Amino acid sequence: MPIPSTRAELISQISSSFEKLQIELDTAGPSISGLNCVDDWTVKDLLAVRVWWTQSVIDWVQAGQRGEMPSLPAEGYRWSETPRLNQQVVQSAHPLSYQTVRRRLARGCERVMRTVEQLDDHELLGVGVYAWAGKYPLSRWISINTARQYVTARTFIRRAVRGSNGVSP
Repeated sequence: MPIPSTRAELISQISSSFEKLQIELDTAGPSISGLNCVDDWTVKDLLAVRVWWTQSVIDWVQAGQRGEMPSLPAEGYRWSETPRLNQQVVQSAHPLSYQTVRRRLARGCERVMRTVEQLDDHELLGVGVYAWAGKYPLSRWISINTARQYVTARTFIRRAVRGSNGVSP
């Protein structure tokens, strides 16, 4: 998936990849929530991690708009520690239902789309607009933390469902 160079490309990437993920989840049904799909993560765990990254990228954008420098990727974590961060996200989401996680993902995607629409082209596509984004435009950060993650989630879920011969735990 190429890095989007326009607002239209970014919106198309996010909406298309999210829609395909939703169709995959709807087709498989809620019984797949406990199906292992990547390492020791279940489908629900994987979606919880996608929720966190979807919400976090917009939190970073909003911090930048306020003139703040967010802790990336999160307070107390370095980029090299994302596996530990993801595991903490999985543990935090453990008490949540599969449907709650799916609703949060949908709300997060809606929030992303609203934010993309509200950003002007300079903010969205310019380099160096926010210090935290470094040498990359926000469109790249948003794409990587939403559309690309939805595509990989769908791939892992499809593989897990095929591997289970359609039988979920």
